[in-house]
Amino acid sequence: MRRLMLLLLFACNVPHADKATIAAADMLTRDYETKELDARVAGTDCKVLLIEAEMRLDQTTVEKIHYGTDEYAANGGVEQFAHPRFRAVVYRDPSGVVRTYGSITLDEAQSMPRCR
Repeated sequence: MRRLMLLLLFACNVPHADKATIAAADMLTRDYETKELDARVAGTDCKVLLIEAEMRLDQTTVEKIHYGTDEYAANGGVEQFAHPRFRAVVYRDPSGVVRTYGSITLDEAQSMPRCR
């Protein structure tokens, strides 16, 4: 019974995103499917676009994705996509490295919840 109560309490504290921002993140994931990038809505206000990669991301690759250059040019870049829906974009790779753009601190980016 205690476990159930804790699970319900945790579920109630997970922030909820509106359907439009979730749909936008899902669309971005589909667009970048061949690049092995996964987009999610995150942050306490559900206004952060979290991009998680299956591969290790160096700063140059993140900038290509963010600004839409080289092999990422066809999609126009995450920066253009995210504005005005999201206040920030956070990139995270499997090693745990976090890179941020927009109105977010590194501390917030490292500890922010995912929205559902």
